[in-house]
Amino acid sequence: MNEAHMETVTECLRTYLSMNYDEARTMPPEFYTSETQFEQEKERLFRSQWICLGRVQQIPRPGDYFTTTTINEPLIVVRTKPDEIAVLSNVCRHRGTVLAEGNGNTKSFICPYHAWTYNLDGQLRRAPLLPNRPDFDQHNCRLPTFSSEVWGGFIYVNLDGTADPLSPQLDGLSKLTQHYHMDDMVELHAETSIWDTNWKCLTENFMEGYHLSTVHRKTLHPITPTRLCSHFPAGEGYFGYFSVFPTDLPRRGKYHPDLTDEEQQRSVMFAVPPLHVAGLAGHKMSYLYLQPESAGTVRVQRGLAFSDPNISEHDFKNAVDLFEQTMAEDNNQLDRLQRGLQSLYLGTAPLAPANYEGNVWDFYHYLARKLL
Repeated sequence: MNEAHMETVTECLRTYLSMNYDEARTMPPEFYTSETQFEQEKERLFRSQWICLGRVQQIPRPGDYFTTTTINEPLIVVRTKPDEIAVLSNVCRHRGTVLAEGNGNTKSFICPYHAWTYNLDGQLRRAPLLPNRPDFDQHNCRLPTFSSEVWGGFIYVNLDGTADPLSPQLDGLSKLTQHYHMDDMVELHAETSIWDTNWKCLTENFMEGYHLSTVHRKTLHPITPTRLCSHFPAGEGYFGYFSVFPTDLPRRGKYHPDLTDEEQQRSVMFAVPPLHVAGLAGHKMSYLYLQPESAGTVRVQRGLAFSDPNISEHDFKNAVDLFEQTMAEDNNQLDRLQRGLQSLYLGTAPLAPANYEGNVWDFYHYLARKLL
């Protein structure tokens, strides 16, 4: 993206901040295709904001861990104590080897290269055959520990340690979701794949109901049609909408008794930007953790958690099939979108009313606040 295009994107974000939903417009295509834009996002968003890494149920016991990578930063997410989770650098302090792969349970992390050994909290325990020397103190050597928080059963990290605490930013969302008890929902399905689209396109797609009755005509339209979508006001660290069920739709699955009749009749679709989106219904929750790899590719970790961990095999299979089919439909559509965004003749266009595409506008406002 040349300087003129970069200035166009910047000017759009600055202008859009002072405009309301009735004036909402799309961003220019360079916003989604430029590697220059992507590099700016890595520094101002992915390193400096809260990024979702997984669910607490993945590491229920002390010593349980899983590994992941965010913006080329290898990480270990480990339960150090029954009530404590840490996010550590997954890079040996000796010569930089990645320490752990996958997931498991351990009492220590041992480097596969030269056997430097670290406690669960990252403190160096052993450096074989390394003599005492004045320029290195083994007792003060440890893996870097990153700022982390748990909200709603999800684990978040802030790589540069500069973000304001997350939970206060989600107060309004916590009130909307409290009766669903999503922190008690159990993950029973998880998949990962690479999508050929810009990460922002995927966030926008998950967070707008305008496409539900077209892209998902046979899958989601009978359950959550576009016409019943209802936008709710964005907060400091979230935005979202209600995806409402038709009144004649039979109840699906086991619901928590705290849910009101109104809450049982809808899903709360929410984003904790920049890289986490979810759909929370009474009986289950779907969610995506995005790991952007370039302006045109994103690693998509997706999951399903259920209120009833003993859900029948039949109901579980139906839920997974519906979720994966809708994800495949979205993937196909976003591939077409990314190819179309390469056009030299594409400008900007009006967004649909707030109930249908209001969260795209909320997302722009969030990005403008962070990127400008």
